[in-house]
Amino acid sequence: MMYKLDITRLDDFLSAISTGRDVFALEESAGQYHLTRADSWQPGRHTLGAFRQVEPLKTLVFRPREFLGEIGRSRPEAVMPERIVIGVKNCDLSALKIHDHVFLNTEPADPLYREAREKTIIISCDCSAAREVCFCPAVGEQPYPKAGFDINISPTEHGYLVEAGSARGRQLLEKAGKFLAAADDALLKERDRNRRELTRKVCAQAEQNGLACGADLRRAVEKSQGGKIWDDFALDCVECGACNLICCTCHCFLLADGESKNKAFARVKQWDACLYKNFAAVAGGANPRRHRAERLYNRFEKKFSFFPEILGIYACDGCGRCVEACTGKIDIRKVLGRAVHEL
Repeated sequence: MMYKLDITRLDDFLSAISTGRDVFALEESAGQYHLTRADSWQPGRHTLGAFRQVEPLKTLVFRPREFLGEIGRSRPEAVMPERIVIGVKNCDLSALKIHDHVFLNTEPADPLYREAREKTIIISCDCSAAREVCFCPAVGEQPYPKAGFDINISPTEHGYLVEAGSARGRQLLEKAGKFLAAADDALLKERDRNRRELTRKVCAQAEQNGLACGADLRRAVEKSQGGKIWDDFALDCVECGACNLICCTCHCFLLADGESKNKAFARVKQWDACLYKNFAAVAGGANPRRHRAERLYNRFEKKFSFFPEILGIYACDGCGRCVEACTGKIDIRKVLGRAVHEL
């Protein structure tokens, strides 16, 4: 069922459904949004946001560095409080399909990731604008969620369209039912019109930056293996790993052993980056990807060939964060556009 939420009751509604939980919500600063933590939804400080925030959502469920415990001892139990994330955009939401596959749907499942997913309520929101670097329609996505949320909110000029996407979401809507009314067809049509217009806009700006929507990126990347394209773009890569770390789908990590504060052997899990020189190095010193061009190709091969083969989707959601973060000014749209052009 679809509901209408009056524009003036948004703060009341979000306060009602978030009460008693840690709140992660968007805060605007200098034309960007940042994901911040608070004890409650705070009117005037928090916003649903017009587009995705700087930090990828993965930081909440796949943390940059996690203490796994001391070797030979049980990991100290720390109960994670339930939290609610408000304002999640589709690029981050779709990226969780990749993380779920890696950390939940293959053996062994990661108990820390499972707990984080189970304890995180997701309130998503349609994009109402796009950053210049956004290109989600070019990788088969769209600037609004279709699945994976507990509740989704679509802003329109005549109110918010609210829908539940899970049993947990339906329970929350029942809790805040006094703020909601049944949505009419006019509101649905307005939402759908907004979605179509923004999708067309994002598709057009992707094409203006060299990447046409609907291109066969898997075939283009696979055909480019060993090509000069990777040597050319590798000249600008400084191996900082920023594209990996800021990416909403990248999930590589390493296990590092060391000494805990109790002077015992301990292990941590921390993010890794496939652009690092020693990422693929193995015991004995061998490294199958010694050259930067090989590592750059590997990044694209995994996103646009490996995951389409095993999951049927690209491991890229077109958020454009890597374009903004790249020290060498490598634009993923230009790389993919050239690969398509050279088919």
